[in-house]
Amino acid sequence: MLPANAQTGPAGGFATWRPIAIIALLFAVTAESLRACGPLLDQVAGPVGIVNAALIAVAIFAVPGLLLKTTGRAGTGRMPFLSITVGLLAVVRVGGGEPYLEPTLAVVALGAVLAMVALAGAVRRLGDPVTVTVGLLAGGALDLAVRSFSVTWDGLWHRGDLTGLLVPTMILAALVLLCLPRTPEVAPEANGRTWALGGYLALWTTTLGNAAFAASQSGVALQLCLAALIGVLLVAIELVRRLTLHGGTNAIAEPDHWIAGSAALAGMAGGLALAWWGAGPWVLLGIALTQLSATIAVARATAASGDRGDWAYGLVWVLPVLLFQVHYDMPLPFDNRWLLIALAVAVGLAGMGRRPFHPGGWRFDLRGLVARPALVTGVAALLLAVPALMHVTRPSAPADDTSATGLRVLSWNVKYGRDDATGQADPRQLAEAIRAAAADVVVLQEVSRGWAIGGGVDVAEYLSRELGMPFMWSPAADGQFGNLLLTRLPVSGVRTGRLPYGQGPMWRSYLKATVTLQGGRSLDVVTAHLTHRKPNTPTRLAQIDGLLAQVDPAAPTLIAGDFNFWPSWPEQRSFTSAGWVSAQDVTGHGAAWTSPTDRPTNRVDWVFGSPQVAFTDFAVLDQVAASDHFPVLATLTLR
Repeated sequence: MLPANAQTGPAGGFATWRPIAIIALLFAVTAESLRACGPLLDQVAGPVGIVNAALIAVAIFAVPGLLLKTTGRAGTGRMPFLSITVGLLAVVRVGGGEPYLEPTLAVVALGAVLAMVALAGAVRRLGDPVTVTVGLLAGGALDLAVRSFSVTWDGLWHRGDLTGLLVPTMILAALVLLCLPRTPEVAPEANGRTWALGGYLALWTTTLGNAAFAASQSGVALQLCLAALIGVLLVAIELVRRLTLHGGTNAIAEPDHWIAGSAALAGMAGGLALAWWGAGPWVLLGIALTQLSATIAVARATAASGDRGDWAYGLVWVLPVLLFQVHYDMPLPFDNRWLLIALAVAVGLAGMGRRPFHPGGWRFDLRGLVARPALVTGVAALLLAVPALMHVTRPSAPADDTSATGLRVLSWNVKYGRDDATGQADPRQLAEAIRAAAADVVVLQEVSRGWAIGGGVDVAEYLSRELGMPFMWSPAADGQFGNLLLTRLPVSGVRTGRLPYGQGPMWRSYLKATVTLQGGRSLDVVTAHLTHRKPNTPTRLAQIDGLLAQVDPAAPTLIAGDFNFWPSWPEQRSFTSAGWVSAQDVTGHGAAWTSPTDRPTNRVDWVFGSPQVAFTDFAVLDQVAASDHFPVLATLTLR
C-alpha cells in the first residue's frame, strides 16, 4: 500500500484519499481549537492570577494524553471510538446552541480536547507514516488558506458570516467520511510516538503555521507570507512521499537509521534559530527549513515502535506555548525562544532510531526523485489561490481630506485585540470603534501579531485592511507585540527602536513618523508603551528620556501612548518640565479616567504636545469597552 503516492495502484482511489482528507480536516480543526484557548485562558488570568490560570491550562491539556493512555491504543484506534469523538466534537462546535455563540473557556477547551484526541486517533488508525504525514501537511495548508480568507481572525469568533461556518463544515465532513462504507484498511506497522504530534502542534501554532509571526518578523506582507507557508507545505508533501518509510517511494536513500533523524533534528533547531533571531527574508527561510525538517521527524516518529510518553501528548503542546507567553509577566532565567529550540530537539529525538521497512544502502532512485507531483499536492496547491486573491484585492487607501487644522489623533491600548469582558479575540470591534472616531492618525499599543493570548491574530494587518489605512509597525518583546501607527496621510521618516529595559519584564519600543498635512506642514508623531509595574518608576523615567531623545525640538511633535503612570507621579514632570503640554489637562478633562474599562480608577494613557502644538479638544471615549483601556481622542492644530 502506497497511500501517499497518488500515481499508482490503489493510492489514487478512495482508500487513499479518505484517510488523508480526514486527517487534514481534523488537523485544521485542532489548530483552530488550540488557538482559541489562548485568549480565554488569558482572560481567566485576570481574576485568578497567572499561576492559577497556568495550572488550569495544564489540567485541561493533560486530558488528551490521559485519554489516550487510559483507553489504550486498541480503543483510540477503533473506528467507533474515532467516530464518536468526532461526533461529540460536532455537537460542541455545530450543535452547541447559545453557549457556542458566546464561547466560554469550558466550551472551547472541551472542543480542543476532543479535537486533539480525534486527531491522535486518526493518526494511529488511518494509515502508514507517510499517509498520515501527508494528511497533517494538507491540513496545515487548509488551515492557512482559511486564515488567509479571514485575515488570521479564526472563524470560531465570527458571528453570522461565512467564515464562522468553515470549521464546523470541516468537522461534519470528517464525520461523514468516517461513517461512509470503506474498504478494509491496512493497520499501521508501528504504534508511533503520538506525543511528538503534540510537539508538532506547538511548533505549528507558534511558528510554522503562524503567518502573523512570519509577517511581523520578516516585514513581508501577511498574504505573501501565507502563500509562502503553503508553498513550503507542498514541497514537504513531495519530500515525505520520497522517504524510506512504509508508504514512501524510497527514492531518498537512508543508508543508516540515524541519518534522517539527526538531519531533521539539526534542521529544526537551526531553522527555528534563523526564524526567531533573524530578520527579513531569512525568517521565511528559517520557517521553511524548520517545516521540512519537522516533516521528516514527524513521519519517523509516527513510524516508531512503542507508546512511551503518549500520556504527555497534550502537555507537550501546552507547556512550551504557556511558558513562552508567561515569560513576559514572570520572566524565565533564559531567553524564552530557547523553549522552542528545546521543543524542536524533543520532536527531533522522537524521530531518531531504526524504523521498520528500512532496506538501507546508498542507492538513490533518480526516477523517483524527479517523479511528477502527487495528485494530493496538486489539489493542495489550489489553496494558493486564496492568499493570492486576498493580496490583490486588498483595499487601496482612499484619499484623505484632512485639513491642516483640526487634526484628530486617537491613542488606544487595544490589549492584543482581546475583548476584556468576554476574553474573545475580536479585532472587528476595534475597527468599528476607530472608524466611528473618524481619526486622521491612530496610534495603538499592545498590538498582537500572532501572540497565543491574542488568538494568533495579526491585528495590524486586520485593522489596516478593514480601515483602508496603511500601517507602520514597531515591534517589542518577541516581535509579535508592539506599537502601531495607522493613517491615510503621507508618512515619511519612520523610525523604530528599543527603549531601556531597566526592571523589565519585557523589551519596550517606540515608533516615530512624520505625517504630512494638507497645506504642506508636517507633524512628528511618537508612540510608545512604557513598562507597566507600579514600582518601576526608575525604568519609566529612563524610557521617557529615551523617547524625548528622539524628538527634534524644532519640529511640531505629538507623543502619545499608554505610559503607565498616574498624574501625581514624577514621570509627568519629565514631560511638563521640558515644555510639553498634556492634551487632557489643557482642555479641562483632567478628571477623566482611562482604565480599566470595567471600573475606571486611574489615568495612564497620555497625549503630549510640543510648544508648536495647540490642543482644541479632547475626549475619553468611555463608551468603548473593547479593551481594558478607553481610547483617547485629541484634536489639535499647529501654531
